Amino acid sequence: MIAPLFWQLMRKDLRQFRRLYKGKFFDTCFLFFTNIVVFGYFMPLMGVPATYGSFILVGAIASFGLFDTIGQVGELIFDIEGDRTITFKLAMPVPYWIVFGQLAIKWAVHNFLLCIPLFFIGKLILWDGFSLRQIDLFKLLLIFPSICLFFGSFSLWLTAMIKRIDSISSLFLRFINPVFMFGGYFFTWKDAYELSPYIAYVLRCNPMLYVFEGMRAACLGGEGYLPFWTSFFSLWGFIILLGGFALKALRKRLDCV
Repeated sequence: MIAPLFWQLMRKDLRQFRRLYKGKFFDTCFLFFTNIVVFGYFMPLMGVPATYGSFILVGAIASFGLFDTIGQVGELIFDIEGDRTITFKLAMPVPYWIVFGQLAIKWAVHNFLLCIPLFFIGKLILWDGFSLRQIDLFKLLLIFPSICLFFGSFSLWLTAMIKRIDSISSLFLRFINPVFMFGGYFFTWKDAYELSPYIAYVLRCNPMLYVFEGMRAACLGGEGYLPFWTSFFSLWGFIILLGGFALKALRKRLDCV
């Protein structure tokens, strides 16, 4: 009973997403293009390494799901505080955690489908500046779906943390921007360690560090980054931790059984 209902919900959501995909993909590509052109062609003129373009390219692909959490959290909170259509799903003969888990997986699939083609678009933009042969496909197929699933669980956690609709306006400044800026989009953990070992180890409390380090270790080689498996298992630790907290809090908030 559970599996058919789960896949029915997924098919319904994917059909809706298919109608929106073209517009979302164009927006993502436009943002991706501006990032790669600036950091791949303009910044080297200011003295940054020529490889910085590929560094940012991989980081951008890994991070787009973080900014999608704003819309996902807003949509879910507006529903909880407004129409409460989610109560119809919670009334189905499935455990509450299946309903919330399906939301996280749905968001993860959306992010995966939007971002995976960007590797080829990035190759076209940078050309010789980015080699697809560097990519360890096995590691990429492990880390990228995990990153997408992390953003799904992170969205659920943010929904649980934000109690009122008017608090959504603070979502970017209080949550998204800090974890992004200090997560390693512009630098590596090794760079942070050279600045200060104390700062570097504090940054390891930030899950985005493992998103960027794991993705770059899979796509650009392991040298200069945290060990791939450290990033992979640390990221899964955050998925379980944030997801578990979110399920418990949302269950209480919506009085689920």
